[in-house]
Amino acid sequence: MRRFFISQHPKFGSFTNPVSSLIEQSPYYFWWLALTLNEDYVELCNNSKSKRFKTNIKLQQIYSDFGDVRYEGNKHKAFCDWWNKEFNNTETKGQYLFAEPLSVNKVTLVEEKDTAINALEDASSLLIRIPTNLKRTYIDSGIERIFAKHITFERGRQTRNPSRSNARYHLSKPIKVEAIKTAFNIYERTLLAERNNEKLTNLKLAEMLDVKAVFKSKEVEDIADKTIVITQKISRKKKEVKDAISNVIHGIFP
Repeated sequence: MRRFFISQHPKFGSFTNPVSSLIEQSPYYFWWLALTLNEDYVELCNNSKSKRFKTNIKLQQIYSDFGDVRYEGNKHKAFCDWWNKEFNNTETKGQYLFAEPLSVNKVTLVEEKDTAINALEDASSLLIRIPTNLKRTYIDSGIERIFAKHITFERGRQTRNPSRSNARYHLSKPIKVEAIKTAFNIYERTLLAERNNEKLTNLKLAEMLDVKAVFKSKEVEDIADKTIVITQKISRKKKEVKDAISNVIHGIFP
């Protein structure tokens, strides 16, 4: 059965030679990338029995769910392999972590005890008991009262809003993938410059990554002022990624 994801799941084009541009259309890729950039999480991957993290129950759970994210070589291929790794007999790693629970999306008559128990435990279902000896008007009015109390019917329901997700892990808020892609590109290029002892200003970084157009400010005409605006926005993007990398070991992204 095809699994449903609230946010855009990654597409690969090919599992043996995945297409990076397709992968980067999914926010789940950047969730994984944030884990690979979190020093504490990488340290835990290096030594899962580290005493330093022994009492951190939340981090231990994250590690149990997400597993080892270390990689060598192509990061997009590494993500592809990680996402598609068989987690149990019925799910891949990506499905287990981010897909919505399997549920029956139609009104059905419950005739088995196990089905009733599953319905009670399913946050997306509502189990109603109807005595068959009641008049139809009483049944209808009773159902209406239950609906009024427990279900909100909306026009144009935001089915892609992550706040509605029942997955094990979901985004903390809707995000624009292009924006977060730009932010991570900025952060990773900054890390590379630091490792190479390369002096890299925010303006030079913006020029190298060709992100000036992204940060174009219509209300600012003066070139010097535009430079200030761009460098300030680069700094904010760096902070956004640093916060996302910090939050990811708490099960929160971004």
